[in-house]
Amino acid sequence: MKQRVITGILFTVAILLFFVPGFFFPGFLVALWILVCAIATFEMIRCVQAKRLRPGRFLCAAGAFLSVLPVILRPFLTTAVAAAAVYSLSALMLAMLSVIFLPLRRDGEDAFADGIATAGIFLYVSFPIACANITSLYFRSGWYFLAIGLITPWVSDVFAYFSGSLIGKHKIVPHISPKKTWEGCAGGVVGSMLITALFFFLFIQPLVGNKVGLPALLLFGAFTGGAMSVLSQLGDWMASAIKRWAGIKDFGKILPGHGGILDRFDSAFFTLPAAFALALILG
Repeated sequence: MKQRVITGILFTVAILLFFVPGFFFPGFLVALWILVCAIATFEMIRCVQAKRLRPGRFLCAAGAFLSVLPVILRPFLTTAVAAAAVYSLSALMLAMLSVIFLPLRRDGEDAFADGIATAGIFLYVSFPIACANITSLYFRSGWYFLAIGLITPWVSDVFAYFSGSLIGKHKIVPHISPKKTWEGCAGGVVGSMLITALFFFLFIQPLVGNKVGLPALLLFGAFTGGAMSVLSQLGDWMASAIKRWAGIKDFGKILPGHGGILDRFDSAFFTLPAAFALALILG
């Protein structure tokens, strides 16, 4: 437990060293997303290899690189929608190439599964990172929406943990996460609704001004927090299902007591795209 707490504190400080300066210099945010993408891609490759599959490493790396396309093309793309379209088309084409190319290149009954695993790896990792990069660079207020995408999973986890520990009785996904309960899930949703509504009042309301009435904005903030909490928990369960399928405990060992980068960002990989959608609506 002591090691876990120390690692958690150091990890939080490391994230803040990128995220806080990113408010003034978005390049810090881009550097953070690139680092997360590179490590997470490597961890997913190792995870899939645990099932004796052979994903194409070059294709996985190319897929991870696609998340940086919106950054490279920023001088030529004027809107977030255009950047999202460029990434989406490129990722779709590479995914199709992976599924087709590897079975043609390799022999064996698992060649087709290798192609699907390759496409799955870089889509799972690069899509949320691309959304984060677009939100970082294409919106003046993108930092605030990214903050919601990163903070909500933590808030949801904290409230879900305490409510589940105090009143949790009914298991929700015992075959994936035996300790998760409906009561904990509900606590995470309610806590996220309250904190996100407060965040909207303090930070989002000054951005939108008089365009939206305060009651409507707070209601939308509460709805956003609830939706983010659900997505966060879905991301956690998805990662748990992948690890159970692969027969591994953690995605990596880079964070003693916590596992790998994916073990810390699994929930955020589901909320960062939602933060991008939120920026499209309000940004």
